[in-house]
Amino acid sequence: MAGLKEIKRRLKSVKNTKKITYAMKLVAAAKLQKVQEKVFALQRYQETLAQIFTQTLQSLEGREVELKLLEKRDEIKNIRLIIIGGSRGLCGGFNTNLNKKIKEVLSTLKEQYQDANIETELLGKKVYEFFKREKIEPSVVYENLGENISLWPVDEILESAKNDFLTKKIDKVYILYTKFRSALSVVPTLDELLPIDKESVTSKLKFNPALIVFEPAKEKLLEDLLPKFLRIKFMQTALDSNASENGSRMTAMDSATSNANDLMAKLQLNYNKLRQSAITSELLDIIGGAEALK
Repeated sequence: MAGLKEIKRRLKSVKNTKKITYAMKLVAAAKLQKVQEKVFALQRYQETLAQIFTQTLQSLEGREVELKLLEKRDEIKNIRLIIIGGSRGLCGGFNTNLNKKIKEVLSTLKEQYQDANIETELLGKKVYEFFKREKIEPSVVYENLGENISLWPVDEILESAKNDFLTKKIDKVYILYTKFRSALSVVPTLDELLPIDKESVTSKLKFNPALIVFEPAKEKLLEDLLPKFLRIKFMQTALDSNASENGSRMTAMDSATSNANDLMAKLQLNYNKLRQSAITSELLDIIGGAEALK
């Protein structure tokens, strides 16, 4: 009977765990859906800005405009690496895969820019824990970030990066995050944030500049638009990272729930076998006792 009691206790424990993992899966799925809606809205905003930027650029009729945020430098002395990581665990290989990518990126940058100083800015509790384990000292840490990305210190981070780039304190800014493709496919990705790639902020559509009146001046308008592209790029990576974390958690909790169902089925089968064996044994004892009394 001790075996039956133990299996019964384990069954109860697995059932409770299944309830938790299933609830976590549903929460992660709901959060993922909200993030995806924000991604689509941001994409439409980016497309509109790209159209305005391209229209303005075309209206200059081939004249060269010096835009400092597009400036590519020959000598790279200082690099800033912004890393967006996870805030919590229980999300499969999300944090582990990002940590592997961090090692790879730091190694590659040191090899590619041997004389450059590389400083890191971290967003997220888990990535900071990884840096502490590896005994790497980051320049800036934003550890306690909530689910709402609009409350993150985005403007503070971007203003610092933009000002340091314009004053030539840094020559390149990279951002490392996890790109969301689907709940089953998330990829740690390195993108260049500064200087801004001109191709990434222009639209492929053709316009008729003669029909547009520009206010303020075209050059000033282009300068004002570039920081907005910078912000969009950062927000896209932050949303991608958040979607990847929730997608990974949803997948991990779905797998855990499925495993719990399998384990419950096996435990129930073992319980039934032991119970049947115990009942058969008792019946044999009763029958044996009855035969002995004859």
